[in-house]
Amino acid sequence: MKPPRALHVPFELGRPFGGANKPEFQRKVLLTALKLLERTDGPILENFNENVPISPDEIDAQEGWSCPVNLPNPVSTDNFTSGIMNEISLLQPWYDHSLKEMKGRKLDGLTSLNKDQIVKFLVDWTNDHNIKSRIEGESIIRALKLAADDLRHFYYQAAMGKPGIRSDLEMGDWFYGQTTAGLLFIEIRKIMMESDDEITRMAGRTNYVPNAMLKHIENK
Repeated sequence: MKPPRALHVPFELGRPFGGANKPEFQRKVLLTALKLLERTDGPILENFNENVPISPDEIDAQEGWSCPVNLPNPVSTDNFTSGIMNEISLLQPWYDHSLKEMKGRKLDGLTSLNKDQIVKFLVDWTNDHNIKSRIEGESIIRALKLAADDLRHFYYQAAMGKPGIRSDLEMGDWFYGQTTAGLLFIEIRKIMMESDDEITRMAGRTNYVPNAMLKHIENK
């Protein structure tokens, strides 16, 4: 049996080849992945370190885009819960509007946890790494990822309520650079990367902060 090979890409969940309507870039991602089949060493986890290119027309369309809500400055790591719950309250009307515009299609909903439960779960884990999974049938590492994805998707769906084109990079810069939830994700990654457990370190490296957003870690 040949060793497994994987290409880790810095794109949004559901966009494994980057942005839509960019065939040349998508082909490059695909060929990079297929190229791994030529290697005989392994297992292989290779990083794809390029971001989706943005055309001049897209730049013009994106000019001036901002989150539909003026969120307060992110709070410190000492008070994640109140900061995130305040952001959720402010974003909820835009989330509802986006859901209506998308005819009920939603990005979140990976878990049955409500927003209060998700935030409590994630914050509790940063304070006690030995807590049990709060999603039945899932390991703690998997449960944390699903809960985090649900929270991030809520933010992204709310931000999509404002008209205009948004690139993955633009949305990521907003989430990781201007929200308390983004600070929480950075903190979770930091804690996991310091773990003695290899699987936990891998989860921290791949699940919470895309490669293109690592610049926000350096700014914290």
